[in-house]
Amino acid sequence: MRRRPALLAVLPALLLAAAAGAMEAPSLERTVTERPFQIVVDRRACGPEGIYVQVLGAGGPELGAAQAGSGYLVWVDGRARVMIDTGPGTALRFDESGAGFPDLLALAYTQLEVTHSSDLPALLRGTRDAGRTDPLPVYGPSGSELVPGLNDWASLLFGPKGAYRHLADFLSPLSAGGYEVVPYQIDAFGRRRWTGFRRDGISLSAIPTDHGPVPALAWRVDVDGVGITFAGDTANRWQTVAELAKGSVILVASHMIPENARGAPRERHMPPSQIGKIAAEADVNLVILGQRGERTRGRESASRALIQEHFRGPVVFANDLECWET
Repeated sequence: MRRRPALLAVLPALLLAAAAGAMEAPSLERTVTERPFQIVVDRRACGPEGIYVQVLGAGGPELGAAQAGSGYLVWVDGRARVMIDTGPGTALRFDESGAGFPDLLALAYTQLEVTHSSDLPALLRGTRDAGRTDPLPVYGPSGSELVPGLNDWASLLFGPKGAYRHLADFLSPLSAGGYEVVPYQIDAFGRRRWTGFRRDGISLSAIPTDHGPVPALAWRVDVDGVGITFAGDTANRWQTVAELAKGSVILVASHMIPENARGAPRERHMPPSQIGKIAAEADVNLVILGQRGERTRGRESASRALIQEHFRGPVVFANDLECWET
């Protein structure tokens, strides 16, 4: 398995173009030059050929980790084809990745809590003039009393009386943005596997998972027989993820809690040992741990050891903009 981390180099602007001794500090009012910061990004991080998973956001819900919220891209032969989640900061990371928005075939949500979904308005507004003309199918779970389902959520954001009603035309085929956003709500209860998308050799499937009171889905992306499973947030009490992930090459799992977590965190998330059991049962080649929250940062060695009690393959801890080849 080959690791291809994205290279992100920030070149600071020159504060003052003056030689030593040529600066009269007390009388100098301008403290910055007119030259802006330059951000130089290696946009070839995922390679021009092959199938890759790129991490747009590896962070948890807390501030302080300098990582974006949950978000991933699946690249196929140099084109970003599927996006999973749009957590805080992922619109910026999408831009930094070099992905072309017209290349996306679908956007899928594991859940609609803020840590997985908040950047959709920014992503849509930022791609108004991106040259896309094809409709963008957006898939997500049904709702509960705590969280609306995808259809209601989209209406609350972009409907005629929505919070971002100035973007309401994105839900119309006559959108000024050039493309229509088409929501597809998937039942997030029971054990039934959804298999409703196939295009250009890429198929999507989903299965409900248990995430406490929040409806959630695990997603699988298959590209020419190569499977990548995104477990999302789940306590794994329903034990549906391994079924979906069977035979996948990569399992992407949330690493929000340590092994000894109890109470509400354990009712919503699975500990490292459960991740290892799923990976072993599904017979994957690689485990990528995203959503690295404050409870698990600094415990990487212990978490890896617990996972590898069941799964003998490589376990990697995600960081923003890293790419992993299948």
